Amino acid sequence: MRLKINPEQLALLALIRDACEPGQVLFIVGGAVRDILLGVPLHDIDFVMPENPFTLAKRLAKRLDVGFFVLDDERHTARVVYEDQKGRFFPLDFVQYTGANLTEDLLNRDFTLNAMAIPVDDLDQVIDPLDGRIDLEKGILRACSPHALLDDPVRVLRGIRLAQQLCFTFAPGLERDMQIAASQLPKTSYERQRDEFFRILSGPDPAEGLRDCRRLGVFETILPPLVDLEDISASPPHHLPLMEHTLQTVDHYHRLVTDLTSDQDLDAGGDRFKQRTQQQLGKFSDALSAYFAEEITPGRSKAALAYFGALLHDVGKPLTVKVGEDGLLHLNNHAVVGADLARKMAKRLQLSNAESDWVERMVLNHMHLLSLIAADSPPDRRSIYRFYKKSGETGVAIAVNALANTMATYGSDLDQSQWGTAVSVIESMISGWFEHRETIVSPSPLLNGHDLQRLFEVTPGKDIGRLLGQLVEEQAGGNVTTKEEAQDYIRRQL
Repeated sequence: MRLKINPEQLALLALIRDACEPGQVLFIVGGAVRDILLGVPLHDIDFVMPENPFTLAKRLAKRLDVGFFVLDDERHTARVVYEDQKGRFFPLDFVQYTGANLTEDLLNRDFTLNAMAIPVDDLDQVIDPLDGRIDLEKGILRACSPHALLDDPVRVLRGIRLAQQLCFTFAPGLERDMQIAASQLPKTSYERQRDEFFRILSGPDPAEGLRDCRRLGVFETILPPLVDLEDISASPPHHLPLMEHTLQTVDHYHRLVTDLTSDQDLDAGGDRFKQRTQQQLGKFSDALSAYFAEEITPGRSKAALAYFGALLHDVGKPLTVKVGEDGLLHLNNHAVVGADLARKMAKRLQLSNAESDWVERMVLNHMHLLSLIAADSPPDRRSIYRFYKKSGETGVAIAVNALANTMATYGSDLDQSQWGTAVSVIESMISGWFEHRETIVSPSPLLNGHDLQRLFEVTPGKDIGRLLGQLVEEQAGGNVTTKEEAQDYIRRQL
C-alpha cells in the first residue's frame, strides 16, 4: 500500500535521505506515522536512528540553511528548525534509539498508535510490532506496555489529548492505569505538564478533555484548588453544582468562539440563541478570529488561555462561601480571592508573567459584566471606558466569558429576553474595543500636563495626573470633544 505524503514533504524526505551517510539507518516515528496513515496534515516529523543524531542534524541544517540546536544532550535529541513553503514552523526532531534496536525503541513508547515507524529509504513500509495500525483503524487508544504510563506520567495528559483530538475510546483497563499514573504527575516537570495541558485546551473539545482530567484525577495533582469546587452545590440562580457549572462555562465558551470566528452563517432554522448571537456579534468575526488566534507566548493561543481563565473563573468560591440567613450561598469577594489563586496556578504551570497577568485580570474582573447584564440595560460610554481601564485587552475575553457564564448559570431556564440583554451588553463592550477604541476605550487627552501648567498654573504633582485622568474619562463619556471644552472642564474642576 502506497502511503500518501504531500509533494513538499516527499522532497524534504529525499533531501534528508541524501544527507545520510551510506548505509546509515533512519526512521520516521511517532505522530508523523500516525498522521500519514490517517491522511491528516503533518505539523512536524520525528526521526529515530541507532547512533547519536547530532552530526546528521547539523549536516541537514547546513544543507537547508536553517538553525539547529540540542534539545536533550543526555538523551541525544536534536532539532532542525525548518519552515515549510508557507513559512510555518515545521520542526524536524532527531533522537537516538531508547533501546538496543528499533523494536525496543517502539516498545518503550506511549501508545500503540504512536509506536510505528517508516524507513526513510522505503516510504511504503510500515514497521508495526504492537499492531498500532489495527488500533488506529478501530479508534482505540492503547498503552504500549503495562508500565508505559508510570514510566512517564505526562503520558496521561497526552492520552487525554489524543483521545479528544482523534475521538478515540480508551482500551479496557487504560483509564485505571491513567488514574494510577496521574498521582505521579508531580514527579514530572511543570513545563511538560503545561504543554500537554494546553494542547488539551487547544483541541477540538476542551471541555470534554477537562472532564477526562477531572475523572482521571489530573486536577488533584496539577491544579489542586480546582478539586474544592466539587464541594459547592447548586445555588440560585445557578442550576448546576459549581464544578459542573465551571466545565459547562468552558464548553459554552468554546462553542461561542467557534461560532463567532466561523465564516459560515448559521441556519435560519437553527438555535434561536445562536441566531441572536450571530446577528449582533457576527460583524466582529474577523476581529475576534485574529484576537483569539494571537499568542502572548509563542505556542499558546489566547483562545486556550481564555478557556484556562474560564476554568478558573470561580476558583475563589470555596474559600469565600457562606450560608446566609436566607439559606442561600453567599460568595462575597470570590473574584479577588480567585484572581490570586489563578495567578499562583498560572505560575505553577510556568506560564509567562504576561500570561499570568492576563489570566489574573480575567478572573478578577469576570463579575463586572454580569452585573451590567443583571441591570438590564446596555452600558454607557463611561462604563465601557472604566471596564477596559481595569481589564485592558483581556476585556474582550471577559466579555465572551460573560456570555458563556450566563448560559452555564441558567441552562434551560435562560429565556430569550435575558439572552437578548446579555448579547446587547456584550455587543456594546466588544464594539467599544474593536470599533471605538480611540474615542471611548483610550482617547488621547485633549490637554497635557504642560497645558495645565501653562494655562492654569497647576504645579507639577499628583493634581495634574488626577485632572488629566478625569478629563480623559469625560472625553470617553462623550461630554468633552474639543480643546475649548477641555479647558472649560479643567477650569470648573479648579
